[in-house]
Amino acid sequence: MDFEFSQGLAALAGIIPLTIIYLLRPRPKNIILPSLMFVRRISQNKLDSRRTITKRITDPLFYLQLLALILLSTAIAGPLIDDVKADAQKVIIIIDSSASMTVPDRIGEARSIAIDSLGEENTITAAESMPVVLAKNLNAKDAEKVINGMEVRDTPSDVPRAILTAINEKENEYGKIVVISDFETWEGRVPETYIRIANTKNMELELRQVGNRTANYAIVDGYLKDSNDGTYEYTCTIRNFNDRSAKLDVQLESNSDTASGTKVSNSVQLAEYGSQQIKFSNIPQGISTVKILNEDAVLCDNIAYISIPEVKPKKILVLTDPEKAAGKSPLITAISLLPDIQVDVQQDLPDNATEYDTIIVNSKHKSLPAKDALEIAAYAKNGKDIIVIGNECLYDSLQMHGLYSVLPVDIVSIEEKGSYTIETVGSGKAIFDDVSFGEVYLRKLLATIPKEDAAILVEAGGAGPLVCMQNINEGTVTYVGFSDTTETDAWNNFATTPTYPVFWAKLLRYMWGIDDISETNVKTGRYQAFDQTVRVKTPTETVSSDFVYYDECGLYDLNQKIIAANLYDSGESNTFTEKRLNLTGENGGIEKQDLHTVSPERPRKYIIYISFLLLIVESAVMLRRKII
Repeated sequence: MDFEFSQGLAALAGIIPLTIIYLLRPRPKNIILPSLMFVRRISQNKLDSRRTITKRITDPLFYLQLLALILLSTAIAGPLIDDVKADAQKVIIIIDSSASMTVPDRIGEARSIAIDSLGEENTITAAESMPVVLAKNLNAKDAEKVINGMEVRDTPSDVPRAILTAINEKENEYGKIVVISDFETWEGRVPETYIRIANTKNMELELRQVGNRTANYAIVDGYLKDSNDGTYEYTCTIRNFNDRSAKLDVQLESNSDTASGTKVSNSVQLAEYGSQQIKFSNIPQGISTVKILNEDAVLCDNIAYISIPEVKPKKILVLTDPEKAAGKSPLITAISLLPDIQVDVQQDLPDNATEYDTIIVNSKHKSLPAKDALEIAAYAKNGKDIIVIGNECLYDSLQMHGLYSVLPVDIVSIEEKGSYTIETVGSGKAIFDDVSFGEVYLRKLLATIPKEDAAILVEAGGAGPLVCMQNINEGTVTYVGFSDTTETDAWNNFATTPTYPVFWAKLLRYMWGIDDISETNVKTGRYQAFDQTVRVKTPTETVSSDFVYYDECGLYDLNQKIIAANLYDSGESNTFTEKRLNLTGENGGIEKQDLHTVSPERPRKYIIYISFLLLIVESAVMLRRKII
């Protein structure tokens, strides 16, 4: 056994005088004095007995003091033992599953190392753009199945975050963390820092590197610019991760419902480790792709997806009161200003209602026939976009109650008095960022309660949602609690504010899935939450969820819009690095590091506790004998 201060064992020499003292100590004797004539002789015998060395020591006090002396000298020396067991029973496996691990054999090598590192109790974590815990507290057999079944994702890697997450888990104390990665990218402090942090938390951290230098070509950046003629210009950066020059063939392919498909080819000559920008013009609305046709190590960075929302002509049917000025109401005026919009105003539901993209119900004083209300509800259930304005007629008229089954809110009452604060919430903060509700005051409104899975965009404090929507099949039903009446007894003044047309433009574009190109073209690794459950079609599957994680390069279909997700990460695409961080030695292998830390603190602490206990027992014995 090693010691921190081996000279402290010299204190064991104190055993010698302790033993001599106990050997020379006289044994207690009971002496019978028959007469005074023997006093001198007995006194002489007592003196002689003190000078005789006792052959045996039977006093238990000696053994208490001997043990205490041994323990104290050992504590001074400080025995060194591992703070973390080499064969830790609890093992946390962190496997890099980012895009660079798609290089052939890297993930296979990582799986082999992970399986060889398994313990009795195992947790498996995938290090993507965020840590993803695949399984916890599994035995070796079940953990092996999870490891063999895990997939690599088209995302950047955040290994340090995964390590810190594992270290900060209280249940991982005294466990062993094994990190397996190609270490192509690393953000944050140097790896040695995380080793020290793990050791302070009574954990062992082992870093294992996989992968060799592999040539790769990649599209590492790309952005769109509006040409103001209905088309866009796309600029991308092509990079050569190789020590040899390369000629790359790049092809643009566009597919649009409004234009025939086109293909544009280009070739670029890149020097070793070189890069070059390429521009493609006249990209139409819809979906386009830019591809590097040369084969290489990482497939997901050879293609860039482009999603430009298609602004198609829309037909809107407005059902409102039969009045001469109906066509000049603020609502109809606002939506008529939108480009490529055809607005028809009717009092009753026409026979050709299915031809319209959106139906707006704005009955202020005269309700719709009950038949029309039920038919509109049926349209909503079949995927038609419906907007219902919260007027007094919606609450008072029984015929209008046929719409209640599809409304995203339950209408409670009419509120005529009170001070209400209008606030955007959830997704509404981003949708209506250009709309000022501070100038709006409410005299009267319908008090509502949102239904389950409904998304609230704007609400009035104390009275419920003012703008609320819910997806039904492929369509959306939206409740708008702002009445657009402009009479002297108008419910609110929103229709007279400058941002009223902006509100309707934003709301309709959001319903139709027409977003800014910055929202339809994202990088992988992004996480997006929704206010309600939506149907999400990823590049490989279709799910219903209240969030989407862009972990694959490709197209995502959600909320009636197409999102293009691309890697665009030079760190993940650079698979030709020679030295990765501080982990590689002269021969390209991982430097051997003593990840087991030794410390005298834990054993010394327990030795001192036992010594105190012995001293207490010794004091009790001496007190009983009246020595002290």
